[in-house]
Amino acid sequence: MLVGLVSAKGSPGVTTAALALAAVAEDSLLVELDPSGGSIEVWTGAWGEPGLVRVANGLRRSAGADAVVEHLVDVPAGIRSILAPTAGPYAESSVALTRDRLTSALRDLDGITTILDLGRWSRSDTTTHRVSGCDVVGIVCSPTIDGVEAARWLVEPLEAASATRVVVVAVGERPYGSAEVAAAMEVPVVGALAWDRRGFTTLLAHGAGRAWARSPLARSARTVLSGLTEAVPAAQEVAGAG
Repeated sequence: MLVGLVSAKGSPGVTTAALALAAVAEDSLLVELDPSGGSIEVWTGAWGEPGLVRVANGLRRSAGADAVVEHLVDVPAGIRSILAPTAGPYAESSVALTRDRLTSALRDLDGITTILDLGRWSRSDTTTHRVSGCDVVGIVCSPTIDGVEAARWLVEPLEAASATRVVVVAVGERPYGSAEVAAAMEVPVVGALAWDRRGFTTLLAHGAGRAWARSPLARSARTVLSGLTEAVPAAQEVAGAG
């Protein structure tokens, strides 16, 4: 399963959501594809040449899964990741180089749940292609008037660019609940991630271990992941109809 996560202007939490989902999935891979720059390297201190640079270069020679697997790092602990450069221009050029070859390579990794951290997305991006090939795309959205208003304008262009199902991943449940957000955006809300700074800090510092697994963020991430999984058959029907 290939899950893409995006946000609108002013909506936080895409990388946090991606990390949480990758941490609770049984067999997962996290890929940073944010053209504005990656965050995980800074948060964890995992210095070194970002794997996305090597993956992008490798895909120019071969579109197979080997171009991805050999550049994985276990960061945070227990989460296999491909990290993006922290500098925006460097990250953007790496994302641009992957084109649709990365999606093809990731699909060769049978049985893996791949979470793509796609950052903020708009139809005017030079790298709008990064949503294509996903089984489902989730808009990470704060359940506020501003958050919903910014996010709802993404639905139609995202559906056109990705040719798949677009859903909402809420961050928190206040002031509006999932049903109210779904009604306003006219797309399903697959769940709400807990606003849990302590759980997130535990994940960064100690990895996907027992302490993390008991956190409110981990529990809510399991619910969201289940909702995303259930949305995939519907997404495939949309792609087939297109």
